[in-house]
Amino acid sequence: MSKKIKGCVHIIMKEGKPVNVFTHIDKLPKNGVVHLKADKTYSFQEFKKSHPHDVGELNEKKKKIIVLDY
Repeated sequence: MSKKIKGCVHIIMKEGKPVNVFTHIDKLPKNGVVHLKADKTYSFQEFKKSHPHDVGELNEKKKKIIVLDY
């Protein structure tokens, strides 16, 4: 049975490639699939203004989660 969840995912893109992913989602399944539909894109400046508590996500990290690599 599928369940509704709340939250969002931030995929940080640089030079057209995803460089990191941050999840802010409740009720993640122990096993299963989280289906997401994107609804907005932001420039880095817009993201900083609209998500002031998440601006640290834009900093480069040594450990990254790459979800897609072409």
